[in-house]
Amino acid sequence: MMTKAFYPVLLCLLSCFSHFAEAQEHLIPRDTAFFTSNASKIKLPFKLVHNLIVIQVRINDSKPLNFILDSGVNSTLITQLHYSDSLSLNNSRKITVQGLGEGYAIEALISSGNNMYLPTIKGENHEVYVLLEDIFDLSSRMGMPIHGIIGYDIFKNFIVKVNYNTQMITLYKPDTKLKINKKAEVHELHIEDCKAYLFANVRQYNGDTLKVKLVVDTGASHSLSLYLPTNERLKLPPKVMEAYLGRGLSGDINGKIGRLNSMSIGRYEFADLPASYPDEEAIRVALKVANRNGNLGSDILKRFTVIFDYPHNRLVLLPNRKYKQPFSYNIAGFEVSTPMPGFKVYVVSNVSKNSAAQQAGIKAGDQLISINGQDCQEMDLNNILDMLEGRPGQQLRLTLKRDLAPYKVILTLESRI
Repeated sequence: MMTKAFYPVLLCLLSCFSHFAEAQEHLIPRDTAFFTSNASKIKLPFKLVHNLIVIQVRINDSKPLNFILDSGVNSTLITQLHYSDSLSLNNSRKITVQGLGEGYAIEALISSGNNMYLPTIKGENHEVYVLLEDIFDLSSRMGMPIHGIIGYDIFKNFIVKVNYNTQMITLYKPDTKLKINKKAEVHELHIEDCKAYLFANVRQYNGDTLKVKLVVDTGASHSLSLYLPTNERLKLPPKVMEAYLGRGLSGDINGKIGRLNSMSIGRYEFADLPASYPDEEAIRVALKVANRNGNLGSDILKRFTVIFDYPHNRLVLLPNRKYKQPFSYNIAGFEVSTPMPGFKVYVVSNVSKNSAAQQAGIKAGDQLISINGQDCQEMDLNNILDMLEGRPGQQLRLTLKRDLAPYKVILTLESRI
């Protein structure tokens, strides 16, 4: 049976987040987060877009804001506020920040002493960063308004159960003694510098098997990323393709995509697994600050019900109905974004070199009108991406528009790894 290929991550987010000396001298006061009711647990619905978890959070007097829940980020980050949003922050000052990517450091505000609210939960004395430039463009890439990214502030204060099937998060008090399903497997989590690490085994094309240390990263929509410079035994597969892997705090993340023979976490094993290999320049910050070999993304995590138990240094994995689903990626060779999030208008945002899309003459900026006769205005972004993740050899009948002039293309999907 053919396994579909890997979907290049559009949003490889803040696996590393650091700020310069003046911010490092800033003493961060201890924050708290607690239930405002006598409930033993709180359930929160979420939306799953691009394999990423989106929840609503209020900060101080704001209305509910959409945040990506990212276990790979150690600070709450506001990436964009829309014209209708209002947000007051306490004790703000300007700093310089840097993270993954091939670009440059950017300016941000750092604000301390803020309150954070989820339904029946309050967090006090929280630190928030506000980017002064919307370098992620998350709203366009996600097809909905996205205001920021949140992670460690939630994971450190609660036991967090993520049910990807029902799209429901359950938060438990940190001293809760959870009953673990007998079919689940418990793994040790190593919490270092606000990030959670897990050990896994990878078997490469040459049969070499090695143990790797991975960041558990719900903010990465891919399956697995490996950093070649961290271990001389890590090798590129013989067949790879150049790819745009996503966006980091300091710019684009480029690299290659290829296949592993397998990757295993305990008794759970994934064969013929696609993986990304970021260019060294794009991950130079990550290589400096942590002894790790890559990250484990949500295209694997979504195949389980996952319990993130930071208070007890453990990760619980229970396979769900997605466990045996094939891995997929956009084999059409072009990416789609929404210039007006919330409206069903889709444009080509990137065309891969030497891809079927490039050979067909598709260019960035073209508007996507229909796919196989179906009007794109009747589809959401996830529907469109699913259609671009078809099987190799499948044909898509596309209608696009460039400079107000429509044109048609018959695109044959092809796997390049």
